Amino acid sequence: MTDKMCITLMSGSIDRLTGMAVLVSAAVSMDMEVEIFLQLWGVYAFKKDVMKKNMNLSEFKEMGEKVAARLKELNLPMWYDLLKQARELGKVKIHACSLASRIWGVKLEDLEMVDDIIGAGEWVDKMSKAKINLFI
Repeated sequence: MTDKMCITLMSGSIDRLTGMAVLVSAAVSMDMEVEIFLQLWGVYAFKKDVMKKNMNLSEFKEMGEKVAARLKELNLPMWYDLLKQARELGKVKIHACSLASRIWGVKLEDLEMVDDIIGAGEWVDKMSKAKINLFI
């Protein structure tokens, strides 16, 4: 197996997106390849008109603005900035699920940082070759 980590991202909440971006950054710093497969809410979170406006949390939803303010206060980058930095430093590919893309009515040009749109079967094949597989 190659030193590759695959992340299936179903969530679109900023707490889980932040956790995903931190893990991607860590893997890239360890010279690992990373592939991310965006499913339903993951695809939605990567929409150009949603990405930087999204302050939704998976839990304690009323704290979204406080979390964003605290990240800024601590001078920590938002999840999409962390992910962008990781992409610039290493081998990171982001795939959108073809079914989820159809559900949201989006094309590749409607999504930020996404390399392509693939089906679940192709994703399962990629996961079968990875050393680490995560579901978020």
